[in-house]
Parts: sequence; structure tokens; C-alpha cells
Amino acid sequence: MRHLLAAAAICALSVPAPLPALAAAGEHSKLLIDTATNLATANWKVSSADWAKDGPAWSVQLRTLHGGRQEGVQVIEVDNGAMSLTVVPTRGFELWKAKVGDLRLGWDSPVKEIIHPSYIRLNDNEGRGWVAGFGGLMVRGGLASFGNPVIDGDQQLTLHGHVDYIPASQVSVRYESGKLILRGVVNDFATFGAQLQLVSEISTVIGKPELVFDDTVTNLSDAPQDMQLLYHTNFGTPLLGAGAEFVAPVKKVQPINTASAAGGLVGWNRYSGPHAAPYAAQVFNMSLHADSTGMTKAMLKSPDGGRAVLMSFDTKGLPYMSLWKNETTAKSGYVTGLEPGTGFPNTRPEERAAGRVPNLKGGEVWRTHLAIAGLTSKSEVDSAAAAIQKLAVAPPIIDKTTTGP
Repeated sequence: MRHLLAAAAICALSVPAPLPALAAAGEHSKLLIDTATNLATANWKVSSADWAKDGPAWSVQLRTLHGGRQEGVQVIEVDNGAMSLTVVPTRGFELWKAKVGDLRLGWDSPVKEIIHPSYIRLNDNEGRGWVAGFGGLMVRGGLASFGNPVIDGDQQLTLHGHVDYIPASQVSVRYESGKLILRGVVNDFATFGAQLQLVSEISTVIGKPELVFDDTVTNLSDAPQDMQLLYHTNFGTPLLGAGAEFVAPVKKVQPINTASAAGGLVGWNRYSGPHAAPYAAQVFNMSLHADSTGMTKAMLKSPDGGRAVLMSFDTKGLPYMSLWKNETTAKSGYVTGLEPGTGFPNTRPEERAAGRVPNLKGGEVWRTHLAIAGLTSKSEVDSAAAAIQKLAVAPPIIDKTTTGP
């Protein structure tokens, strides 16, 4: 079901969206980037010693990278005392990496630098130029499309859309009530095309090994617009390895294509370790059971069962999930993707025909909520598995027919 707000509620939105007002004494904020006022901050740092005299130590730092194809890329590095994370305003406000203790959340991409958008040609490689900079922990696909390259009417759509290669037009940092909030505004606009605005708030509670995405996508035009949004969330070692397992309250699962259907989906949610070439990645598309509020959970459990990453998200905004298994060699990009989205990563015409492409009226808003937590003990992993099992009110339907070509 589409998760929309009435147009009247957002008619006052401007470009970029205004910052929220601070509510109480002791709360702080800093505007770092704002195209409307030509504000650009190259480097900046704040810590608990500056904004919170009491309580646990934390820090936030904005840095500008130099050299190679990362020249000019800006990153925001956050350390909340329990989790560290890196957000990239220059790259669609994506999450590059995170860490909880010695648990790395992310993967080893063949792309080692955070590539500046100016070096990316999305139309390269028959519309698959997106992969030339692919290396982040959480990379959004969208906002007008996120599937495979295709010509849709008079539009040439490229792999996973534009949003990850659009620099944020406005970036700010807030501290309030023991929470750090990074806010970014990304405009996916074109004359005679989409006018879709992403406003993303990435928050983390001081001392908690979790980060939360609260995003909105608004159609700022006065005409209806297709919108697609995917949270391409990627993990390698140490969570991924032979014996690792994807755990979720699956309602129904289907392979995306014949390569994924090979083997009849036996062991589709388990991992067997890196495979030498030739290797074909697999994608499994699914819907999940949720609680009475629409919230659900999915987990990638390490081979020894002692560590995991837990994703919790609202199925009202993200009603579908895809599991991408790329168990190739380490140097080729050994990775799996847990990908909540508004649909499946087929072409937009295929998804539209299946009823999985939201069409936003002028002024309408789509909201998403997604949390990512690092679990570093077997007791935490077992507790998360029990919570997932509680959501699984019926056995999964295993449908061997493909959702795509």
C-alpha cells in the first residue's frame, strides 16, 4: 500500500527544504552546505565537549577528500561511542561504511575510492555505468527508477537511477536529546522530467550501535510522477562467509530470473562461500510478514552465529525486499545485498505492469523508515532471531516462477 501524505500538508515545501526549528535549550545545529545561500564548508568538527558538556563522548567531522577520482568528495564521519559511520553528501547522502566495535558493516569493493560523480557516466556499458563507483554500505537506487536499463516511453533509464550520483543541495548536523541527526536534501530534477526531492535524516542515539534512516521523497512538480526507491544495503566479511544465513519472516519468495531459479531455490537464504569464475549472481525477491504497525525485520547472521546485522523497516513505505547474492571471489566483489524497496529491481515497465511503481501526484510525499543495528554477541543474535520468528505467522510460499525476464 502506498504511504502518502495529502498534498495540502506539503504545499509549503521549498527547494531545498527548510531546516526544522530547534525545540529547546541545549540543542544545537550547524548548516554545512546550502546551495540557496552559496554556503560550502570544506572541513568542520564538533564533539561532545562543544555541544554536550555531560554524558558519553561523541564526535562529528566533515572532511573533504583529495587525490585520484575522490578529489572534492565530502564525507561526514560520526562516532557515537558505540558505532562509527561515514555518510557521503557528495554521493546522494549515501552511507559508505559503519563499524560496531570490531564488527565491520560494509564490504570490499573493487572500487576503493569514493568516486566523485563527475567521473561517472551512467550511460556507459549499455546503461550500467552506475557500477563504476559502487562501493558503499547503503546506496539508494531511484528516485524515478532503480531497475535494469531500459527505454520507457521517451526516457532512457539507467541502472539504479541517478540519486547516488547527485550531490546534496543542503546538509546540516543537529544534536538533540542525546541523538545526532544528519540531514541532507538531494534534488533529482530535470527540465521536462522528474522533480523528485529526497530529504534524508540519518540519526543515531549516543552510545547505541544503531543508525536510522527517516526519508521522504516529494514530487515537487504539479504533474504525476513515477517514483521508485531502493535501499541497496551491502555486506561482505566478516558477516558473509560459508555458513552465513539470511533470516527474515518471509511471506513469499521468488527468483528474479532463470539463473536464480537454478537448483529449485534449495538453500536460497544460505551462503556457501566464494566461488571461482564463471559465477552468476542470484537475486531473490520477496514480501515479508510484519507486525500490526507495519514494521518488519531481516537479519544477516555470521557463519558462527555470534554476530549479525539487523535491519528493521516500515513495510508501508518499503513493502518489498530483494536478496542479492554475489558469492564471487574476494577480489571480484564478494558481497550480498539486503535491499528493501518500493518494488523489485526489474525494469520500470515490468514493475509498473505488476503494480509495484508508486505514482505520486503533484505535491505528494512518500515516507520510509529503516534502521540498521550491529549485533556483536550470540545472545543478541538469538534474541533478534526469536523476534523474527514471532513475525513469521505462516510458512513462506516458495514460488519458483521468475519475477523478471
